[in-house]
Amino acid sequence: MIKLPIEQQQQVTQLLDNSPTRCVGTYLINLPIGFKVAKEAVFYYKDNDIIITTREQYLPPFKQMIALREQQLKNTKAVDPIDGDYLKAIYPVHTSDPNKMQGIIFERMESIGVSDILRILEGYRWQDNVTMKIEIKAVNGLGEQYKADREEDPDAYYNNVPQKLNELYALLDRIKVRDDLAIPTTPGFCLFRSFMQGEDRKWKDMNYGYSHDTIEDFSFYFEFNDYAGDYALLDKPEGYFTQGEGRTIYKGKRTSNNLVLEEWIVKGTYFNNEEDEFDTNNMGYIFTLGIHMTDPTYKTPRLRVEMFYKIPRDRTKAFTRQQLMVIWREVTNSIRLRESSFESN
Repeated sequence: MIKLPIEQQQQVTQLLDNSPTRCVGTYLINLPIGFKVAKEAVFYYKDNDIIITTREQYLPPFKQMIALREQQLKNTKAVDPIDGDYLKAIYPVHTSDPNKMQGIIFERMESIGVSDILRILEGYRWQDNVTMKIEIKAVNGLGEQYKADREEDPDAYYNNVPQKLNELYALLDRIKVRDDLAIPTTPGFCLFRSFMQGEDRKWKDMNYGYSHDTIEDFSFYFEFNDYAGDYALLDKPEGYFTQGEGRTIYKGKRTSNNLVLEEWIVKGTYFNNEEDEFDTNNMGYIFTLGIHMTDPTYKTPRLRVEMFYKIPRDRTKAFTRQQLMVIWREVTNSIRLRESSFESN
């Protein structure tokens, strides 16, 4: 246990004093209120067959975005005229109050240069100042240009657009908007500013971050997925973490809430200013933690957490290494599974 001088402990206590619970996938973590969630995040689902993007957005910009997107799709032309219109169809998203929720679904070609047998269903929903975009891969091989191919190999030239459209509608209904501080109590999976209701064993991959609203260059990053890595965090080569720009200041393993936490902490010149190549103030810390990196299961998924801290120019306002270690340990020791994520056996 690290014992800090009184003044330094007061600074840490002030930061940690109000640390509400956040929900990431099926994990919970207490994060200081000063860390605000990013404005946008991407969720990959079912082996990348479905991509879900969520972002904070007010209704007027949403309506403008949809109008521009529809016009863009209508103006896009396929390379081969035999493929017809790039935008194949538009489907409504029904709502009882468009001031509270509205949406639309575009069926389009996957790209201008490939056969129009490959489709994308591109759905949008706005609700409570959160826009969700869902893209689902689909196939429609019923075009007249595929008649001969279809007779030769009917299994390869099918149409699953209706089924995929129903799947998209089901996702729009199943994924509910939630405030970042609202913690679900029923089975499901926490996404960025949303919640996928019901137990789900499908492949998942998502990541998003939190940045402090008053302390510059101080952030957390979360990565949640079903990947089974080749190496445990502590078995990775040191260069994976130091990147040739720093050195290891700590690595080790601990247990908290029945979870084994592996961590690797480095200090180095990781914070280059892309806007000013002559800015030499680039020293800072990267803290990395891994849970179930090599052996994820549905009920014990893989979680990677990173904390980034750039040392400010005014060193009198900087957290010391010991203070950062205390902050890091307090936050990450709070990680636990949200038990209500899963259906009772």
